Amino acid sequence: MRCNSLVLFGALLFALPSTSLRAQTTAATAAAVRAAPDGRLVATMRAGAPVKTGARKSDWTAVTIEGFLHRSVVSAKKNELTIKAPSGAALRASADPSGEIVAVVEDGATLERLAASGEWFRAKRDAWVQTRELKTGASKKSPAADVASSRVSQRAPQKVAALPPASAPLIPVSASSQAAPARADGSVVLGDFAASQPLVLRDAPDGKAAGSADSAARVRIVARDHGWARVELEGWVRESELVPVDSSSVSAVSAADLRSDPDHYRGSTVRWVVQAISVQQADPLRKGLAPDEPYLLARGPGSESSLLYLALPAALVPSAKALQPLSNILVLARVREGRSEPSGVPILDVLRIVPR
Repeated sequence: MRCNSLVLFGALLFALPSTSLRAQTTAATAAAVRAAPDGRLVATMRAGAPVKTGARKSDWTAVTIEGFLHRSVVSAKKNELTIKAPSGAALRASADPSGEIVAVVEDGATLERLAASGEWFRAKRDAWVQTRELKTGASKKSPAADVASSRVSQRAPQKVAALPPASAPLIPVSASSQAAPARADGSVVLGDFAASQPLVLRDAPDGKAAGSADSAARVRIVARDHGWARVELEGWVRESELVPVDSSSVSAVSAADLRSDPDHYRGSTVRWVVQAISVQQADPLRKGLAPDEPYLLARGPGSESSLLYLALPAALVPSAKALQPLSNILVLARVREGRSEPSGVPILDVLRIVPR
């Protein structure tokens, strides 16, 4: 009898669902998803978004992205969805306007339709991502966990740069560079150095050139790998020349999304196609704008008829004034107020204007 009990107990143990640690692959950066290796851009994944991986081909990995699309941004057929959104469509982890964004799918891209529920479609797309843009780590989720429970990192990806080999040696700036204190984020500071000649900055060891730095530029080494050094540069540039690294983070949200959940989207970056109306100066009735602050009155994004106040930095005022009335433009902007008082019009700080 005791033996039978032990056998039954063992069988029950094997029947229990596993919740042990397992490997999970996620996007290490805002990864470009392409129809084929070096092919057409299909989508841009959010940094930290989970992804299913398959075969590898050279330095590319086959992936499957999956999530939910709102009916308003697709043209639906029986087994296929086609994106109809000039600024791209948000593929979300759940069927909810505030669901985490897994990826932003390009206008005209197609996905396999899996199911429909109310205003939402569940869909997936098989594509390719460069292997270096993926990372694998331990996850404690059970195998039954699906895309609806996944959480996407909100942190913007960090630009990684590495130095060429010994042809451009690094020279310690001071004796203090021998110390290796740890930063709050866990990275180790290996010291301050200066280059003895101009440097070519690369996105990975032996990778593509991503920029350059003049000789004697001050850099800080944060990691080393077989003759390569990952560095941070410090200096000054014009703010008008900068854009967020993860500019696709919420490019597919609507003006209605901003008004419905203004606190959630405050500080987020959007990439919208809007219709320019005119450059104006704020009066006391425009709450959320400084007195006499210049702004572009616009309508959109896309086919939406919502009015927008696009606050302009001084450097972009001439460009905005040169726009033809009612012309379509692409703007990169940061959300200041999702619903301003008293009219409820969203206010955004313009980072870049691109005429179309």
